[in-house]
Amino acid sequence: MGGHFTAGRRSGVLALAAGLLAVAPLAAVAQAPPVVPRTTTALPPTAPVEPFTAPPPPALLPTDTLTQLVFGDPLPPLPGSLEDRYLQELDARRQFQYGTWRGTTLTAFPNSLLWEPPLAVKKDPRMQLLYSNLPNYVGGNTVDTSIGMTMGLYRAEFEAADFATQLDIFGLVLTRLSPDDLMLADYRFGLPLTFRWGWWQAKLAYEHTSAHLGDELIRASGRVTQSFAKDEVVVGVGRYLFDSLRVYGHVGYAFSFQVPGLEGTTREKTRFDVGFEWFLRQPTGWAGTPFAAVNIECRGDQQYDANYTFQAGWLWRNPTMRLGTVRVFVERYDGHSPYGQTIRDRERFTSVGFGFDY
Repeated sequence: MGGHFTAGRRSGVLALAAGLLAVAPLAAVAQAPPVVPRTTTALPPTAPVEPFTAPPPPALLPTDTLTQLVFGDPLPPLPGSLEDRYLQELDARRQFQYGTWRGTTLTAFPNSLLWEPPLAVKKDPRMQLLYSNLPNYVGGNTVDTSIGMTMGLYRAEFEAADFATQLDIFGLVLTRLSPDDLMLADYRFGLPLTFRWGWWQAKLAYEHTSAHLGDELIRASGRVTQSFAKDEVVVGVGRYLFDSLRVYGHVGYAFSFQVPGLEGTTREKTRFDVGFEWFLRQPTGWAGTPFAAVNIECRGDQQYDANYTFQAGWLWRNPTMRLGTVRVFVERYDGHSPYGQTIRDRERFTSVGFGFDY
C-alpha cells in the first residue's frame, strides 16, 4: 500500500506541474499590457547645407601692392620706379596737408585745379603753338605761341560738403612770330581765387595784361609803341551739363585802363565771353579722344564786335598731373587781333595747333 501511495503521489505532482506550465503562458498574456502601435511624424524638409567658402580678400589699394610679402619678407619698391614715385608723392602731399576747425582740410600746393582754363580762350595760360595762314609784314605764314601755366597755391576743403576753394597764380607770355623775328608780345599775370561745388565751378581773379611790339616790326613798318595795359577784376562761372560737356562765361572790368585812342569809359573797360567745350574728362589712355571747343568774346575796347574761336581735334588727358592734357587740333579764328598793340586790326585765319593744358 505504501508503494501505491508513493507512486500516486508522484503522479499527482507531475500532473500539477504540467498544469502550471500550461496555464503560465496564458497568465503572462493576460497580465501583459496591450501593444500600442507606434506612429512616426514626418519632419519638414531641411534646406541643403552649402559647403563653407571663405570670403574674398578685400580689394587692394595701390599702396598695398607695394608691400606684398615675397617668401615672407617685404619687397620695397625699386628706387625711381612708378611705385616709388607714387609713395613719395603721397608722403609729400600729406606733409603739405593738415586739418583745422570742424574737419576743414587745408592743402598747400595742390596738384590739380578747381577752375581749368577753357580750351578755346586765347589769352588763358597754357603751352601752345599755332601755325596759321595769316600773312605778315615780310610775307609767309605766322606762328602764335603761348608759354605759361597755372599753379595751385592753397586749397581748403570742407568736411561733409561738396565744396572747395583754392588760390592759384598764373603767368603767360603770348607771342606772334614771323619767319624772321618777334612781331608782337603780350604779357599776362593773375591771381585767381577759384571755387568748386558739385558740377559748378567759379573764379574771382585779378589779371594784368601789357602789350609790346617787336623791334624788327617797328623798324620795318614804322609803327610806334603805345602804352597798353589793363588791370582787371574777372568773374567766371562754369558748369558741366553732362560729364563731358562744359559751358562757361567770363565778365571782366578794367579798373586800371591804358589803351591808345580810348578814354577809358565804363563801356570800354568791360569785356565778356561765353563758350562751351566737349571732351572726355577722365584719363583717355593711349587712344585719346576727340574734342571740340567754341569761344565768343566781346570787348568794349573793340566796340563789342564779336571775336569767334572754333577748335576741333584729338586730345590725350591725364587729369592727375600738371600740363596733363595734350591736344592736336585745327582752329578757325574770325575777329579783331587778340594782341594789345593791334586790337583794331581785323583777322581771319585757319591754323594747326599743338598744345599742353593743365
